[in-house]
Amino acid sequence: MVALLLICNRAPRRNLSYQLITSGLDAVTFEIGFAGLAAGDVHGDGRLDIVTIGDHGSPRVNATEAGIMVWNNNGVGTNWTLMKEGIFGYGGVALGDVNNDGIIDIGYAMHHNYGSSDLGNQLIETALGNGSGTGWVPYDDGLATNGETYGIFGIDFADVNNDGRLDLASNSFGCCDGFRVYQNNGDGSWSPTFAKNGGAQVYYFDLTTSTWQSISSGLPTGGAQGIRLADMDMDGNPEVVLWSSRSISIYKADPNLNWSQIASFTIAETALAGMTIADFDHDGFNDVTYLASTGIGDNKLRVYLRVPGNPRLNLIPLFPKGSEHFISGSAQFVQWLSSVPPGDSATVAIQFSATGRNGPWTEVVKRAPNSNRYQWIVPKVDSSSCYLRYKITSSNATRKMTTLRPFSISTTQ
Repeated sequence: MVALLLICNRAPRRNLSYQLITSGLDAVTFEIGFAGLAAGDVHGDGRLDIVTIGDHGSPRVNATEAGIMVWNNNGVGTNWTLMKEGIFGYGGVALGDVNNDGIIDIGYAMHHNYGSSDLGNQLIETALGNGSGTGWVPYDDGLATNGETYGIFGIDFADVNNDGRLDLASNSFGCCDGFRVYQNNGDGSWSPTFAKNGGAQVYYFDLTTSTWQSISSGLPTGGAQGIRLADMDMDGNPEVVLWSSRSISIYKADPNLNWSQIASFTIAETALAGMTIADFDHDGFNDVTYLASTGIGDNKLRVYLRVPGNPRLNLIPLFPKGSEHFISGSAQFVQWLSSVPPGDSATVAIQFSATGRNGPWTEVVKRAPNSNRYQWIVPKVDSSSCYLRYKITSSNATRKMTTLRPFSISTTQ
């Protein structure tokens, strides 16, 4: 896996240690097999939940996993409550607002589409949320109509055609179905726009030389079953998180993009099914959750929380970070990482300037849940001096932060 990294001035290295959390995560039993995980604020309360889909049986044979499964976060990531709906799965999952009503919706691509209703009878589906974590409403006409027959798995949302609506991309882990992209028509229907047999690959494109580059020096050359890029030490730059048999390791890049290991801890599992990373307890440090097996039994859902110190109110912008280019009217995910004192909660306000760091500023959102992500419709401007300004507010403090470098927006592609 390769990716683009923007390296800024480095903060001192922080101690990274983690504690295993299992409370509430064994509410269902899983079979072995691949399964995607997503972390997101399903309830709109600023707490990041865990979402997956699953039923590896025919249906519900040897396991109780089924349909859409949401593990509600108690707010600090130490206890989880399951809500589930439907009988279908298993596969990949993505979260986003597909009908622009401000509520998180779900997309999923699966291996087993034996649902007896509209929820679960297609290999690729989306469903509208209502903020409760259940009561999902199918919003999927036209999906999985482009020749898909087997093994659909990976899925994600992005505004591919810059029309302000999230589109959907999916790929298969099995034979022949390859890679699919569907355009969101905004009325509950989707149209296929692209199909390709085979897998998808990601490369780092160096803007200074206009060439594709590998940035893997110092990383292990084998043994990794899962890999993610995420800011693990709250310095604004991503680290590499590697999941290997019985261990998770974290690697940090120096300014020359050479990697060295800065943390590692032992786990019980040997075979990974799925992994995602999010800050479940709002201490400003990302945590790790995965679904995996010891190799002699079924998969287990596990969370490892970074052992906190005494976090103060703070916020770091993650995306946009600077130098990005957006098309006006497109839907983008604004992302940040925040820390909140124990026992407190916070909301986030976002403002936009098209004329530099000194404004004037216009309101993007006045009071958003502190969920580390906000779905933004890019304004209709032409400017290379765009900035976002954040204000995070808790019960007794406020902090402001502005993106360090400008990004650009144009009204033409």
